[in-house]
Amino acid sequence: MTRGRALQGRTHDQILEQTVLGSHIHTAQVVGARQSAPTLLTPQEAKKAGRYNIKRARRIGWARHWSGVCHVLKISTGFVTPEEFGQYVAKFQSDQKLVVDGMLGDDTWRRMVSAARVVLKVVPAPPWLPQSAPRKSPIRATPVETLNMDAPWMAIALREQRLNWIGDDGNAIAEGDTRVDEGYFEACPYMGGEAWTLKARRKRTFNNRHWCAAFVNFCLHTTGYSHTGSAGAFSFKQKRRWRFEALSEPKRGCVIVMKHNAEGWDHVAFLDEVGDLPSDPEGDIDVSDYKDFTLLGGNQGGDSVNSKRFHNWTFFAARDRYGNKSPYLYPIRGADEANCNVELATATAHYCGEQWQ
Repeated sequence: MTRGRALQGRTHDQILEQTVLGSHIHTAQVVGARQSAPTLLTPQEAKKAGRYNIKRARRIGWARHWSGVCHVLKISTGFVTPEEFGQYVAKFQSDQKLVVDGMLGDDTWRRMVSAARVVLKVVPAPPWLPQSAPRKSPIRATPVETLNMDAPWMAIALREQRLNWIGDDGNAIAEGDTRVDEGYFEACPYMGGEAWTLKARRKRTFNNRHWCAAFVNFCLHTTGYSHTGSAGAFSFKQKRRWRFEALSEPKRGCVIVMKHNAEGWDHVAFLDEVGDLPSDPEGDIDVSDYKDFTLLGGNQGGDSVNSKRFHNWTFFAARDRYGNKSPYLYPIRGADEANCNVELATATAHYCGEQWQ
């Protein structure tokens, strides 16, 4: 019998299915009839759920428990498309009286996590499932050459972008696809009107919090320069919270505190390219008419770390301890009154306005 005739004589439930797992191709034969997925969602809803599950699998944490998830959802082989997987999730949500949308988010994961951690049978993962675990910023030593350069915190910011916010394909990684941003809050003892206690800080949740100020704090603290210790962007307007010089000339590395003219959003970042920004502003600046500057920061340009131009914003001026007022706030160490007790690694002692209790 020829190979072609052999294939023609086979039934659908005997077809070999292939899946990519890691860098190896595994072949598995389906023993019984192909498992039919539930149909609680419309095709459009299933596609939406599929996109969500691919994007959030690593961040929520269920990607590494694939075999257990399949057991809970009653998926026997693991060979499912993202849309089919969404249908199985929808069936579980319906049985558990949850919102039926096919998206394996935090609420659904909490309901199944205990059972999913018990692996009765290893099920191969489909090629669409992200395999690597979410990344968090590790505590790394600051290179000596970085500390000897002007504005060393800029080197830290660029290092974070390179290591944690640019994917293997060269595209930017957004906040929703990683947990790196949560690590930056270790440099922020202060949020929500009160200082956190050392004992309780690990229990705080950082998901979906605005993290532009946390990123600035992280970069400054790592290189041993003064920072506010607050996750609020406007904390950098207050001279009692950190030590800086209000410069008359714009300079790369200055901290910029600003607000959107139309929407009212507040933001803080580092001045990267000075461009055509004015000298001797002596107060706030509406930068709508200035086009050549860029700011390097976090939680910007698609919820990532990057350097970008900002339109229709106002830079806020602040007064330093010497009486100078400017929107160009250049960090100093404040070593003569060093008091920072943030446990994150730092290059040298410095001043921080808010402390762990």
